[in-house]
Amino acid sequence: MQGGWFAAPDAAGFRAFSARYRAKYGQDPVRTATLAYDAVSLVAALVKTQGSQRFDEAVLTNSSGFAGIDGVFRFRPDGTNQRGLAILRVTPNGPQVVSPAPKVFASGT
Repeated sequence: MQGGWFAAPDAAGFRAFSARYRAKYGQDPVRTATLAYDAVSLVAALVKTQGSQRFDEAVLTNSSGFAGIDGVFRFRPDGTNQRGLAILRVTPNGPQVVSPAPKVFASGT
């Protein structure tokens, strides 16, 4: 697999989340904890900023998406989702970033 490329979230977000979690709970979070955290954070932000339209399809499928622990993500009108992932290469010293994860989604995509 040496030299192989793969897509993955930027590790910096999970490292920061893990440090905060470990400081509060005294143990490491499971890797998928960021999904639950992002879901709750998104609901809280929408309730705070979007009023009665907070769960409207147009709000949830905003093409700009939302910022999460593992990077940007968005919900598509067809029910699928997209994540902004980095491209990494397998090396003897661990993964190496070939292309960083996007910070925002390109308009019109």
